[in-house]
Amino acid sequence: MHETPPTVLETYQEQQKPEKKRRPNWKALLFVLIFFAAVLLAVFLKSPLSALSYIEVKGNHQVRYDELLRAAGLQKGMSFWKVDTDEAEAQILKTFPLVESVDVQVSWTGEAVIAIVEKSITGLVLTDKGFYRLMQDGTVLDRSESGQAEQLPVITMERAPKLTPGQKTTSADLLELLKQIPEVKREVLDQVSEIHITGDEQWQIYMRDRFEVRIPARHFADKMQDYDRFRNALGKDKAPGIINLLESNYYEPFGQQAETEREGSDA
Repeated sequence: MHETPPTVLETYQEQQKPEKKRRPNWKALLFVLIFFAAVLLAVFLKSPLSALSYIEVKGNHQVRYDELLRAAGLQKGMSFWKVDTDEAEAQILKTFPLVESVDVQVSWTGEAVIAIVEKSITGLVLTDKGFYRLMQDGTVLDRSESGQAEQLPVITMERAPKLTPGQKTTSADLLELLKQIPEVKREVLDQVSEIHITGDEQWQIYMRDRFEVRIPARHFADKMQDYDRFRNALGKDKAPGIINLLESNYYEPFGQQAETEREGSDA
């Protein structure tokens, strides 16, 4: 039996039916995107765009810029993807006892920032081997032949202890003095030229205006406050002499004590 051929109307209606849309192959599309992303990433990693182009150090006053970079293992031109910020921070703290805290940040723009906080250097101790910088907690830093560039009071001792960089001093007198120095007002401390720790019960302070101050041992901070008030009361025109801040506060010209002692011995 022959099939009845479609009419013209049926043929037209069949042609007007919308074609079924094909669903996109999302897996293939995702694969293509991943492929091109990997290619772009590989090109980026090998291009100058992924290199460190700028390294900034903040907060350093005693530690040099190039020394910090060397300890952190950072240099311009290296890929910032190779920078381990935790390891860089650990190496800086290990290398420099002077550094109290450090924070290393690296951005995708190729910029690195090393922000450090340094411990304060309190005193400059003179020994027969040169000058040593010490921190408030007694930690010894490095040794230098001359301390002229330091804006710190020079500490001298009749029996100077052995000082080793990276270790704390064992001198009780020196530890006590270092702890008290930051308690003195900056404008008063700037007037101090030398602090001489003797083996007796009094220390000698030499001022930049040629006055000598004598204080009880281990009473530096309190007695320097007394000195500030006493020195201002003397007036600017007062001739240099000895300011005694022992049991009582008084001034005497240089040579008067030696003369008094000589007269006493003659009697």
